Amino acid sequence: MKITNISIDRSITIFTLMFMVIMIGAISYVRLPREASPDVEIPIVVVMAPYFGASSADMENLVTRKLEQQLKGIADLEEMTSASSEGFSQVVLEFTTDIEMSDALQKVRDAVELAKPDLPQDVRDDLTIREISSSDWAIMQIVLSGDFGLVELKRIGEDLQEEIERIEGVLSADLAGGVEQEVRIDVDPERLRFYGIALLDVMDAIRLENVTIPGGNLALGTYDYQLRVPGEFESIDIIPEILVNPGAPTPVYIKDLAEVKMGIKDRETISRINQVDAVTLDVKKRTGENIVRIAKEIREALERLESTLPEGIEITVVSDVSVTIKDMVSELENNILSGLILVVLVLFLFLGVTNSLFIASAIPFSMLITFMILPWLDMTLNMVVLFALILALGMLVDNAIVIVENS
Repeated sequence: MKITNISIDRSITIFTLMFMVIMIGAISYVRLPREASPDVEIPIVVVMAPYFGASSADMENLVTRKLEQQLKGIADLEEMTSASSEGFSQVVLEFTTDIEMSDALQKVRDAVELAKPDLPQDVRDDLTIREISSSDWAIMQIVLSGDFGLVELKRIGEDLQEEIERIEGVLSADLAGGVEQEVRIDVDPERLRFYGIALLDVMDAIRLENVTIPGGNLALGTYDYQLRVPGEFESIDIIPEILVNPGAPTPVYIKDLAEVKMGIKDRETISRINQVDAVTLDVKKRTGENIVRIAKEIREALERLESTLPEGIEITVVSDVSVTIKDMVSELENNILSGLILVVLVLFLFLGVTNSLFIASAIPFSMLITFMILPWLDMTLNMVVLFALILALGMLVDNAIVIVENS
C-alpha cells in the first residue's frame, strides 16, 4: 500500500510522530478533568415564588395561574407542571432536548416579567428562576462538629466556607445547619390599642430609622467626595428610643410598646453527625473542572486550617465523589493493562511475535490519541468515556487482526 510504503521509507519521521503522540497523549491524560458523569444539560427550568402567609388556594389564584398564563406560550415548551402550597408556588418547565438552555432561561425570564404586574408586590421581589443542572450536585460534604454552640459553629463554618470558595474551580460551598442571631421586637397588642397605634406604624418607624442616605457630592478644589449619612443601627440599644408617632402631642417610643432583645433566628436547616448537632458544607464545582484536583486542594486546605481552629473542633469529610472517580479510573487502567497482556499472549500463540506486537502497540497508541482529542472536544474523563474506551478496545483488536492478516 502507498501509505505503508511511505511510512517504511520515512521511518525516522514515523518514530518521531510516535514519540510525540506518547508525550502529548500522556500529558493530556494527566490533565484531563475527572468527573463521575458527563455534564448533561437538563432541559428543565423552575420558577419559584414565595408569598408568606397566603393559603394554598390564594397561591393558586393569585400567583400560580398568573404565571401559567404567560409561561404556557413559550416556544419549545414540552411540559409544564405546577404546585401550590401554603406560602409557596412552584412551576416546573420542561423543554425539548434540542433547545439551548441559555435561550430557554431568557424566554422564561421574559415571560415572568410580563406576569409580574399581575402578581402581589411581595411576590415580585422574591421570584426565583433556576435551571436544573448537574453542577448543582455536591462533590464533597464537610461536617464541623464539637463542644461549641451552634452560633459559634456556624461562624467557624463561614470562615471555612470563604477559604474553600477561594479554591480554583469551586462554584460554591453551601452552609447548612447552625443558627443565627437576630433582633426580636415583641410588640404588646394591649399597648398598641392603648396608644391607638397600628403595628404598621411601628414597622415603618423602625424601617425609616435603619437606613443610610446618600448625601451627594462635595467638591473641594480638584477633588470630589461622595457624601452619605449613615443611619443603620450599630446596637440594639438605639431601637427602644425610636419615636413612633412624630408630631403627636404625647410622644410614644418603641420601648413603650415592645420589648427589644437579641434572639435566635428560626432554623431553616438542621445538620447532625452521630446524633450531635453540627454544621455541613456542601461543595459544588464549576462545569468542566477537575474534581480530583479540587478535592485534593480542599483536603490540603482542611489540613492547613485544622491547626488554626479552636481546640475541640472536629472536621469530618462524609462524602467525596473524587474517591469514586479515582477507583473508576484505576479500574479502567487495570482493564486496559490486563486486556493488553491477554491480547498479546493470545496473538503470540496464534500469529507469532511480530504480528502480536503490531496489534498490541495499536492499543496504547489509540488510547493516547483519544486523550489528545478529548480536550479539544471539551470532554472530561467520566464514566461514559471510560466505558466507551473499554468497549472500543475489543473492536480495536478485531480490526487490527484483520489489517495485519491482509497486509
